[in-house]
Amino acid sequence: MKKVSVIMPTYKRCDFICRAIDSVLNQTYSNFEIIVIDDNGADSPVRKEMIEIMQKYQLDSRVKYIRNSKNMGGALARNIGIKEASGEYITFLDDDDVYLPTKIEVQYNAMIQNGWDASIMDGATYNSEGKLLSKKKQMISTNPNYKELMVAHLMYHLTNTNTFMFKKESLESIGGFDDIIACQEYILMLKAINGDLNIGYIPQTLVACYIHEGERISTGEKKVRAEYILIEEKKKYFDLLNQNQRKYVLCRHHGVLFYVQFKRKKYAIALVHALKGFAYSPIGTYHLYKEYKGKLKQ
Repeated sequence: MKKVSVIMPTYKRCDFICRAIDSVLNQTYSNFEIIVIDDNGADSPVRKEMIEIMQKYQLDSRVKYIRNSKNMGGALARNIGIKEASGEYITFLDDDDVYLPTKIEVQYNAMIQNGWDASIMDGATYNSEGKLLSKKKQMISTNPNYKELMVAHLMYHLTNTNTFMFKKESLESIGGFDDIIACQEYILMLKAINGDLNIGYIPQTLVACYIHEGERISTGEKKVRAEYILIEEKKKYFDLLNQNQRKYVLCRHHGVLFYVQFKRKKYAIALVHALKGFAYSPIGTYHLYKEYKGKLKQ
């Protein structure tokens, strides 16, 4: 039973960090370490609060607490965790989300049994009261080939980071996370696919992600800019898609921008993106609405 390192960057999440850490400590798999990377400013009130919170775990050898000297962002913070990890396998957890008790055990066993370099699972999103908003089922087979992975990633995104598990050596071979403004997890999986890693899929939902009030990159200006960068990256692989698939990707692009602008209360811009998405794919628009309708109410 090999060690699994759980990388957990944290930034302005003092209200949730203990819930995330405790969900790992309560795993049925026992050989793990948690690496918490405090990405708050060194002199900030949040850093002082985090230091106090982490005293709860100072006697637990499974929890390693690293304090960045300055805010570096999620990608670089995770890369620090990867470098410090002593486990042969690496997985990730956002500081406001949780693992269900068997997450690591199920994913590790599947990795070992199938000889995978990386794996991904399904996910679910809840509001702050614990109401289920949406489920995400990955649109791939258990042992997908390159084209199946790439088509699914272009169309539906084989994410989120919480559901990833990598062999450490495989993760290091593709260079870890890129330091970009958003969509780091998308680019990481793209690199894994292009890096010819053996990637598997486990059709189980063992991670709970939460939407709540507060700062979120997923609905900020950085997300808008990143989405335009992302669609240009996707277009490089359009030769792998048929015409309807390309239209769906473009529909999804505008659907994401609709969601972000709607959450930012820029309703006129949101409407423009909704209409553009519908023009590309009415059916795709309907599926995206089903995916986002719960989140729109939050």
